[in-house]
Amino acid sequence: MTTAKGERTMHPEPGADSTNIEDISMAAVSVWIVVAVHLDGRAHWLELPDSFFTWWHALLYGGLGLSIALLVMMGIRRHAPRESWVSAAAAPPRGYGWALIGALIFGAAGIGDMLWHSIFGIETGIDALLSPTHLLLFGGAALLFSGPVLAARAKTPDATTWKAPPMLAAASIAAMAGFALSYLSAFTTDAPLRTVENFPEGTAEHAATETPAVAGLASYLITSLVLVVPLAYLLRSRRLPFGAITVFVTALALLAVMVQDFTDLSVVLAVLVAGLIIDVVLAVAGRSVSSHLRTLGIAFTVPLAIWSAQLVELQLSERIRWSPELAVGAVLVSAMVSTGVVLVLAYTGDAGYRTNASYRNGHRNRRNHTDPIHGSDAVRSSR
Repeated sequence: MTTAKGERTMHPEPGADSTNIEDISMAAVSVWIVVAVHLDGRAHWLELPDSFFTWWHALLYGGLGLSIALLVMMGIRRHAPRESWVSAAAAPPRGYGWALIGALIFGAAGIGDMLWHSIFGIETGIDALLSPTHLLLFGGAALLFSGPVLAARAKTPDATTWKAPPMLAAASIAAMAGFALSYLSAFTTDAPLRTVENFPEGTAEHAATETPAVAGLASYLITSLVLVVPLAYLLRSRRLPFGAITVFVTALALLAVMVQDFTDLSVVLAVLVAGLIIDVVLAVAGRSVSSHLRTLGIAFTVPLAIWSAQLVELQLSERIRWSPELAVGAVLVSAMVSTGVVLVLAYTGDAGYRTNASYRNGHRNRRNHTDPIHGSDAVRSSR
């Protein structure tokens, strides 16, 4: 807060937006939790002795505890006169309302997970990813990580370039989605290394030989969307600094490989090279391309470049068994489906933007306005 004399005070005024330090702290905790979740997945993959009380679970729930503490302190620092401390703690700055809800869901799911383990035991394999309590953990984490992104959009709606905290938060959400869907991860699939034999359609042999290929194709489609959708969300409203896409895709590839104890780091190197190429192309395009074309271009280029690089690496290291039609088709259909999904999302987003234009114009400059996404400042302003 700045006084009339231009002096800085230690505490922000009631209803003030989050500070850069608060955004950075929440983004850092998001990364912490994501790494802990992937370490938990690695422990399952290595079949380490598991229980609710392990060091990787302690790391995970320690990050949750820190995130809740940060959110509560963010509300308390904006404590208004005659406002109860409980109300203040439950009223975070704009953009952090969903984060607080996500933290509560995450915590409740953690308690439920402990009870689930005590009743049904420790899950293994794909069961661990589809456990109801784990699905709630994933969903709660995604909401928890959303704070810096939504806060940046609320505080600086006219900014032209994203800063580090919201980009880290978006990458954390994507990484959590990638982990939840890791049974369909193109970063770790070995489907292209499996021969698809030619058996008559309708036979058991035909189904048996094509099933791994179908799963591999699904992996490319799903992982493409995990990468493209958050990038498209970011690019539709602002630019990304050079290197952001490289860091984004490489981090997600590294986390996916980490779950399998870093068994294929050459895939991460291939993704790194592809990311650099995408960043260079985006930089060359510069301001001559509209945001819509830039977003659609990324939706097509990211799967095209990354999966091409990955398949080249697999061919050089182990030799691909897929036919040229299947290999090239998997790359192209991933790029086409990603572009189509982003195009639909862009169209529906534009429709919503036009529908709510009058509402936004009427409320854009109201400092104390809020909604379930942007926090609880309106509660304070009405008192």
